[in-house]
Amino acid sequence: MATTAAGIFRDSIAAVSTVITGLGLVPVTDPRNARPLTVFLELPTWDTFTSRIADVTMRLRVLGAPPGNQDVANYLLTTAWTIMNSSLAVVAGAPSVAIIGTQELPAYDLTIRLASTYEAP
Repeated sequence: MATTAAGIFRDSIAAVSTVITGLGLVPVTDPRNARPLTVFLELPTWDTFTSRIADVTMRLRVLGAPPGNQDVANYLLTTAWTIMNSSLAVVAGAPSVAIIGTQELPAYDLTIRLASTYEAP
């Protein structure tokens, strides 16, 4: 995706959010709205800019409902597989516990990578 350097991260979040929505899932970017059965998109990070290409990494957190029983594990794994089977480049995944406010939610963390170009002003 081509963009300006200032908007490269916002554009990355928007692109991932569009893919998640297209999969029939609910993307959330504001932790105040994170709740079970949503996919929380954390802020992107990057390693380097080379030749106007950003190597962007994002963590997606598939959120389940407490207490994290087998039904929730099945939901987390099924949703993780749905995301892995999409156009997103999932490079890692691991079960976790997401702390949202004071609530602990069972989660599955997926790390995705994006390459994004920007145009100099």
